[in-house]
Order: sequence, then C-alpha cells, then structure tokens
Amino acid sequence: MQLTLFVVIVTFAHLSCEVQSESISDTLEKLSYLKKECKDNLKTKLVERCGESPFLTQLVEVDVSKCKYRCGEEHDNGRIRGTSGQYFRLKDGTPCGQDKV
Repeated sequence: MQLTLFVVIVTFAHLSCEVQSESISDTLEKLSYLKKECKDNLKTKLVERCGESPFLTQLVEVDVSKCKYRCGEEHDNGRIRGTSGQYFRLKDGTPCGQDKV
C-alpha cells in the first residue's frame, strides 16, 4: 500500500515539473483599447489568481468578449499529454464584453 502511494506521488510530482505552455502575452495584446498600465495590471492580477490554485497554475486564455479567463495546465512529456482548466469571470468593472466601457 505504501509503495503504491509512493509511486503515485512520484508520478504526479514528475508530471507537475514538465515544460509548460507558452506565455499568454499574445492573448492580452487583443486588449488594445486598454492603456498599457491597465493591461499590465490586469495581467498581473490574473496570473496571481491562477497561481492561487495548486492544480491550475497558469493563465491560459483571456476571452474579453465573454468577460472570462481560464487558468489551467498543459503537460506533454513525449508519451502522455494532458490538459486541464477552469474558466473564471472577470471582476466587475473590468472593461470587457459588448460595452468595453
């Protein structure tokens, strides 16, 4: 039983150390209507929010048209590929959606 638990822990520890996906900066470039300062602040807050979870540690996507963003993980060690993620709503007051005020 202990050996099985050890193997499972070692396997997940190995997967969590795999190379992660590319930066999200290209996605945030779509926010051209925001000042650079606001865009940088938004990115910082979203990256911090994604970093709060031990399983969804990276900012993967920002969908301004629907006022949401996605935190997740993508693993590819050459044999096994895995993707996980969860969508969150942008906070009230963030310029997004139809109005972008």
